[in-house]
Amino acid sequence: MSFDLILPFFPDELRTLLLDPSISDLMINGTTGVFADRGGVVERIVLSAPYTNDRLQAAIERVARILGQDLTSQNPILNTRLPDGSRVAVVGSPSSINGPTFTVRKFNRWFTSDELISSGSLPVEIRDTVVGLIAERKNGIISGGTGSGKTTLMKALLDHVPLHERLIVIEQPAELKITHPNAVRWEAVEAIPGQVAVTPSQLVAAALRHRPDRIIMGEIRDECGYDLLQAMNTGHGGTLSTIHAKSAWDALNRLSDLALSARANLNHSFIRSETAEAIDFVLYCERDHAGQRRVRELIRVKGYSHADQSFETEDIYRVPSTVAAA
Repeated sequence: MSFDLILPFFPDELRTLLLDPSISDLMINGTTGVFADRGGVVERIVLSAPYTNDRLQAAIERVARILGQDLTSQNPILNTRLPDGSRVAVVGSPSSINGPTFTVRKFNRWFTSDELISSGSLPVEIRDTVVGLIAERKNGIISGGTGSGKTTLMKALLDHVPLHERLIVIEQPAELKITHPNAVRWEAVEAIPGQVAVTPSQLVAAALRHRPDRIIMGEIRDECGYDLLQAMNTGHGGTLSTIHAKSAWDALNRLSDLALSARANLNHSFIRSETAEAIDFVLYCERDHAGQRRVRELIRVKGYSHADQSFETEDIYRVPSTVAAA
């Protein structure tokens, strides 16, 4: 249904690729090449019928209008979603030199934690440990790079949250498929003509007035990290979120840095101490050279040392570097 909205505007070969369930990401680099991610490996797709940048630009502009936005030379960047949660990202003229760049992150299906275990992405003992932490209403972060499986892992873990609990889910864009009957899904939006911006920080503040059992943040990417830390440190346990980082330990630094960006006069040591107080555990995911996504680290956060200016953590699980590189 979601892709039916945009298929009529694209050539037949691109329609086929958009509908291909084996493709997770479709990347159209103007007329210079089409690439697809299959099973974590990016391959170039050779089309038999070429198309022009003008046709691609016209198709993308019509897609943008259907999704409630405009793509123009004054507004060349589009980040939105289809009804099923698939992400649509565009950079057009004059910023994209060789024609519009069009990328779709598709959500063909969501996986259970049992399926992630069977595929080798998630060790069973780590699943059981984290599910136990979630049951204890501990606050956690899932970290990793782009395409490492953070959102997929979070959805699988959220399935273990008791169904009677009330969840406030904040995303930008909205993509998680939440099965809880008392779940509220909110989406932060950017300012466009006729619509004011609604920021993640505003939604975190609003969530506190809607009686949440848990606040779920799809991704911490800006100063909303400060508001989330304050929520966690004022009695709102059981929070789960994702963040871009290069290790579990680095995720703590990144969250602190994002929180610091909210206020010019914040003390670095204070915010890092607040981060250590709020976050109980951090997972780190990665995608290796063969395209395999898996959990590589799980750490427990024990505190912050002002003397050493360092987070105090305990390794619960860590893939040895020789295994990770294999």
